[in-house]
Amino acid sequence: MGRLEEQDFDEKRLARRQRRKKSQLMALIILITTLVIVIAAGAFGVYSIRKVTSARKAEKEEAAAIASSENQEVVIETPQETTPEPEVMTSGDVLEEIVNSCISELTLEEKVAGLFMVSPEQITGVATVVKAGSSTQDALSKYAIGGLYYSAKNIKSQEQISEMIKNTTDMSKYPIFTAIMEDGSGNGAIAASVGGLEIGEVNNSDTAYNAGSAVGSAMFKYGFNFCIAPDLDITENGRYGTEMETVADISVSMTSALHDSGVTACVYQFPVCGDTKSAMVSNEMTKEELTTTAYVVYQRAIGDGGTGAVMMSNVSFPTITGDNTPASLSKVMISDELRGMLGYDGLVLTGPLNEGAITENYSSEEAAVNAITAGADMLFLPADFEQAYQGVLEAVQNGVITEDRINESLKRIYRLKYSGKVDEIK
Repeated sequence: MGRLEEQDFDEKRLARRQRRKKSQLMALIILITTLVIVIAAGAFGVYSIRKVTSARKAEKEEAAAIASSENQEVVIETPQETTPEPEVMTSGDVLEEIVNSCISELTLEEKVAGLFMVSPEQITGVATVVKAGSSTQDALSKYAIGGLYYSAKNIKSQEQISEMIKNTTDMSKYPIFTAIMEDGSGNGAIAASVGGLEIGEVNNSDTAYNAGSAVGSAMFKYGFNFCIAPDLDITENGRYGTEMETVADISVSMTSALHDSGVTACVYQFPVCGDTKSAMVSNEMTKEELTTTAYVVYQRAIGDGGTGAVMMSNVSFPTITGDNTPASLSKVMISDELRGMLGYDGLVLTGPLNEGAITENYSSEEAAVNAITAGADMLFLPADFEQAYQGVLEAVQNGVITEDRINESLKRIYRLKYSGKVDEIK
């Protein structure tokens, strides 16, 4: 064999060897692939079998649970009833509910009329009223006034006054103040008419309490519930002298005694009195002077005595107010001094609006509107009741006075009227 032939033979043998290796490699790949497929298929089969088995087991357990629940008695627990604790209302809460309820039922006309304390003659037109008859009934049906003020001429006997007051309160649609001025002296309405008040000199706390108890008992027996007393004037004309501490002690004891008897005490006249019946009177006292004298007495009556009401003076105090406006009509004296500085939030009654200090400078309408605007709650004895009433009513209707302002005063009035009756209502 030649060299070329040998070379050709070697190349063919190498080619066959390479083809054989290639065939072996392909066979190995196919084998591995087949094994992978078989293993995967087996694993999937096991997973499927487990899944089916688990599902069947779950179905059996659910069926068993249902069967078990059907065989058992179902017990439904009744929720335990909890009784809420009753809301505890204080006497103050009850009083506020009563007051708000009363005011909500009033018409505007009734609200305005409720701000007035007048004499029985002013609403009936009768010269001297000594019994409550048809004229009183007609007047009270037309005007739901807040209070009636009686003087000695209205009292003829104990039986007469008792019957008149009872009939009057029965005729009134709403609670009414039945007022007199009485401190046990000879000038009081009861003492000057039917007597029966044996009161000696009032010069300290003890004698003042005894006097207040005697006055309060007599008033309560006759049907009166509002006493304009004691007089807190500490000038030379004052009822109890000029000693500030003594007058303060008397005011506390007498107001306490009146309240203990079921009668509202109205101290007067803030800050000091003056002869204002015929003309205007100006007082030049400074605020500093009042603060160390009259204000001390009133502060005691308000704080320690718990006075139910304060009557304003018709004196003017230009040094404090900057003008000659009577205290009864002055916002400075009522709202700033009495309410603001002394902290008084009770009922404020004007001085008599039929005095010269008022009538010479203001019409009945002007005086009434100015007093309410200044902060007064009740209008005492206007010169012309009907004109004063219409003046306030129109002022509210025209927006000069808001109805909220009227309600504010009515709340103070009704708190006093019902304050002693809360326990009965509760």
